[in-house]
Amino acid sequence: MLQVGLLIFSEGRVREDVYQNRKPAQDRESGALIEIMRGRIDFVIPAPGEIRDKNDLFVSIRALKAAGVQACLLYVPMFVSAATVAMAVRLLGIPCAILGNAAPDTFSQVGYLAAAGAIDQAGLACKRIVGDIHDESVQKEMVEYFTAAIASEQLLGSTYGMFGGRSLGIATGTADPAQWLNLFGADMEQIDQLELVRVAQSIEPEEVERHKAWIRAHYGAVKFQEGRFEEEQFDHMVRSYLAVKRLAKLYNLDFVGIKCQPELSNGYCVQCLAVQLLNDPYDADGPKAPIACSCEADADGALTMQILKLVSGGKPTALQDIYSYNNDTIVLANCGSSASYFSAHSPNMDENLQNVHLIAHGFGQAGGAATQFVFKEGTYTYARLYRNARNYRMCIFKGQVQPLTREELYNYCWYRPTAVVKVQMNARKYAQVYGSNHVHCVAGDYVNELKEFCALKGIEVVEIG
Repeated sequence: MLQVGLLIFSEGRVREDVYQNRKPAQDRESGALIEIMRGRIDFVIPAPGEIRDKNDLFVSIRALKAAGVQACLLYVPMFVSAATVAMAVRLLGIPCAILGNAAPDTFSQVGYLAAAGAIDQAGLACKRIVGDIHDESVQKEMVEYFTAAIASEQLLGSTYGMFGGRSLGIATGTADPAQWLNLFGADMEQIDQLELVRVAQSIEPEEVERHKAWIRAHYGAVKFQEGRFEEEQFDHMVRSYLAVKRLAKLYNLDFVGIKCQPELSNGYCVQCLAVQLLNDPYDADGPKAPIACSCEADADGALTMQILKLVSGGKPTALQDIYSYNNDTIVLANCGSSASYFSAHSPNMDENLQNVHLIAHGFGQAGGAATQFVFKEGTYTYARLYRNARNYRMCIFKGQVQPLTREELYNYCWYRPTAVVKVQMNARKYAQVYGSNHVHCVAGDYVNELKEFCALKGIEVVEIG
């Protein structure tokens, strides 16, 4: 549940008679706000419970900062001091939204406009939520905004671990660390792929065998192929996963990307299993938080995946290649970077993993396996951060993944995790404006949350649907 600060503004002490007359209406409307949002937003209401002057404001803000809240609702239940509301935005330093009510006995709408105008006049950022909390669309907008706001704050201080550099000349997979720090508050840690191999080779054989046994027991199939996928490659793939997991802990990494091609795919093993397991919410050690991981060390891709993970409440995410597209269908088929979760969307790992076949990969001189499965049908949100003349944009669209059998993968690319997605878009416009060969997804509808995130960051939204 979202934890959000709540500052309830009230009439100043210089008009005690007005305050006393309107206090019952204020309490009624404030109580309704808290009750209606119960179960979706956990409001942190600092003492003294209402703000009548700047001393109340200072005490309340110190309490919210001590509580560690990452976003705040400024509630104007009656006519209040607009200057005090604007000062709250300036002092809080976290994403804020302002809301009033439509009750005729409160004068809230007058106070709301005065306060919102004061905030704008000072050049401060604050989301205006227009309407009354009894309106379901207002409730929905509030949840979407605070979901995005808290995700934005959670990115601050996060670190992306980049194993290797640019892969196969894919320039859109690179990013500027200084720009990231300024815009997203995120850092990059460059780690050579040689370190991944060094740590992989040092992992205890018993640990490797335990994970291999878990894979054999839970995956739908492990299909060895002489010269391409044998015990040696299987061993290297498991070691690679365990190495990245250890290095992520050592370096305090929040999300990662692995270059893989061509050094590891030609000289050690392909990294598809490692990428799949990192993105999944489980492994041989049991349930875990997914670590968003892009293949081909796609930095903006990994960042997009991390944003999707945060706005969805921690769901697994994926990187997918745009295999083909037209006005009503996009085929997405990437060789690795997809959590097995997408095969069934089940909280039971066995229901997901039984759909995954480890089969010989289609490239890589060192050999190894691809994680072959088809995406479960349903609603997905797709997004991609990319830059145009150094300015970030985010393309966002929603699609319906269609039923697909494993045999039908022969129509596309046999060894790749694949989704056939129904969309409504102008394919010509898409090809003219889209800035990457990759796209990223999460199960469910989070389009509005992503738009709110982009608004917070000043990022242009590109919609192709």
